[in-house]
Amino acid sequence: MEPGAPESDADRDCSELKAATVAPNPWSQMQEQPPLRPAEFAKIRDGFIAFLKQPPETPLQAIIPADVLDAMASTARRGRKRRWWLDFVRLASVLIVGIGIVLIIAPDPIKTGFGLGLLLGGGTAFILAHFRTKVRDELDIDEIVTQPDEALERNLRALDDFRNLIASGDIPCAERRPDGTVKPLGKNALRAFLADHGALLILSREQDLWRCIPHRPVPMSALWIKLGSRVAPMLVTSRTLLDTADQDIFDRRIAWLLSHSDQPSAQAHAFREALQIVIALRRPDLDGMTFERKKEILRGEGKGVSRIEKIHAGIYPPFNDFLRNLPMREFP
Repeated sequence: MEPGAPESDADRDCSELKAATVAPNPWSQMQEQPPLRPAEFAKIRDGFIAFLKQPPETPLQAIIPADVLDAMASTARRGRKRRWWLDFVRLASVLIVGIGIVLIIAPDPIKTGFGLGLLLGGGTAFILAHFRTKVRDELDIDEIVTQPDEALERNLRALDDFRNLIASGDIPCAERRPDGTVKPLGKNALRAFLADHGALLILSREQDLWRCIPHRPVPMSALWIKLGSRVAPMLVTSRTLLDTADQDIFDRRIAWLLSHSDQPSAQAHAFREALQIVIALRRPDLDGMTFERKKEILRGEGKGVSRIEKIHAGIYPPFNDFLRNLPMREFP
């Protein structure tokens, strides 16, 4: 993502990035895991499209509609104005408390009583404003998706996963400076991704919106990420496999997963057992039956009920955890 640059400059930016050199900063070099190679980095927005396993030319608006992007930006701007107002209230409260203290020490009982009132009112207003500053301003996904839209909700949750992975360092993120050098973000800067409106760091090309994130070291240069083989976790679960409508795609996916689980480890063994339950739930002889009936049949074949239920719901940890170690960019 490079705020202020037109989309048509993507190819030029990528070629410039490949030619960029790493800033000789020893502290930064210690943060590089693995060693920083600028040519492997891509714009965050492009990386988000790849994270969702969409074609590279897919426009962002096809993933997150313009009205949702506008709602997120408007919320950020309102949040910034709200914080300015709360800061003003706190400052005014301090002044009122100061006036109250002056009046309290006055010998006049009337002024003393009035001063106590100012002290109590100002102190209460300061405390309330202070606690209001800790309340989130960012819209929840349920507030953004006002109409039933499973695809949009899934994409927004993928966005949350994306920025959480960046914040944790699981997806390396670098700052491209105006001189062309690339520096990985430190832990303090990565905290900005978890702050209110942190999604704007990923989606927005307007640096002014980045400044809506309060009390965080927000980078002001273009941000790039090294996605590797990362794919949004919710896009591939046992539930999504079961929901695969095309039988040919289902068969190719199962074959791909089995080939990558041919390992002697206990994790791979648990994964293969889960895959066998997925395959069993799609057997032609069980087609048209209710899940309860399928579960009863598979239980009679020696498969655990709890495992069947978790795999059917897509929440079986051994399955989902093993997937995260696979090169999911190659997933059929």
